[in-house]
Amino acid sequence: MLDEQQLNETQQEESAEVLTDKQMKSALEAQELLKRVLGTEIYDIRDRVAYILSSSADARNSDIKLAWRYWTTFESEIIGDGGLTEKSMLKLSKISSLCRVRAKIQNEYKLFQADASVKKRRGTLEDKMKEGAIEDKPHNLGLYSVFIDESGKNDKYLMVGSLWLLRYGPDYIRKDLELKDWKKHSGITYEFHFTDMRPSSLEQYKSFFLKFLSLYPEVGFKLIVVKNKGFTDVATAITDLTFHLLSDGVEHEHTSGRAPLPRKLDVTIDDEDLGSDAVKLANIKERFRGLGRDGLFIGDFHAAASGKNLFIQAVDLFVASVNRKLNQPGDNKPKDQLADFILNVLNLNLGKSNYDKSTVFELSDFKLNV
Repeated sequence: MLDEQQLNETQQEESAEVLTDKQMKSALEAQELLKRVLGTEIYDIRDRVAYILSSSADARNSDIKLAWRYWTTFESEIIGDGGLTEKSMLKLSKISSLCRVRAKIQNEYKLFQADASVKKRRGTLEDKMKEGAIEDKPHNLGLYSVFIDESGKNDKYLMVGSLWLLRYGPDYIRKDLELKDWKKHSGITYEFHFTDMRPSSLEQYKSFFLKFLSLYPEVGFKLIVVKNKGFTDVATAITDLTFHLLSDGVEHEHTSGRAPLPRKLDVTIDDEDLGSDAVKLANIKERFRGLGRDGLFIGDFHAAASGKNLFIQAVDLFVASVNRKLNQPGDNKPKDQLADFILNVLNLNLGKSNYDKSTVFELSDFKLNV
């Protein structure tokens, strides 16, 4: 029979195990929620609130703004053309319900966090946070939302490509659904990956890329290329290239006047390995913090599966097309035809660049040559 001390120790151990189980459960739930949001797989109120939080910094900081974005995005048919009335308000999701879901996502799942000053006011700021660490972010902060993929690990040229959005609002749900409906009506059940393309699907790949650009004409593509020689660790080289691509890309957007600072930087990479992806993103975030770029606020850095994320599929086609032309030139096979088509659509002339040096391409001024 256990004595009182042994019983207390056993209960403490059991409590610790329960706590660990809860933490593990929350981590798994957070991971699944993030996958659905990044893939625009929106099923219930938690997914909807998470999507709003992912696309709006203001909604992370204000439950009123969260509610308004939620209503106008997911319950617009209740509001109707006549605007918000007392009758329609009674039918809308309650702010208290949205607030509870928001709190769970931010406090338990640790996703889509509010600004530090807001967290402090809400009483959720961790003790380790100090007053001096609180960032004074401007209201209505702009956005760089960047999707990244790499290619050429075993080839002559190594490259990292990116797709840049300068906003990422709730209306993107409609565009995403329209693109998915197009795939369904076209009988397309596969993901768009350059390496998986078959001759019979060449025209469908072309149509997808044009459809994507027609829905998202504001996107920009950037690329950094270096000769794959002298690296002792290619993974570290890719991390370095990714950082320089992001840093130079921010500088270009700012100085060109297309998207001047201040802005928040969100980054999504194609997931390969959970551990290495986490380390890679943490290293890049740390370098940006050390850089101390005025007006640049570091946002959410995630790895996402490409299966449901059409932005990652689009950047895969872009960077793989460049890889095909640089590392396997001279053929006229279906994949070469796809690469020519994509680079022609984006008005990218590879012959004018020196690939012995790292180079950033700005392709936001493409036109659809159909």
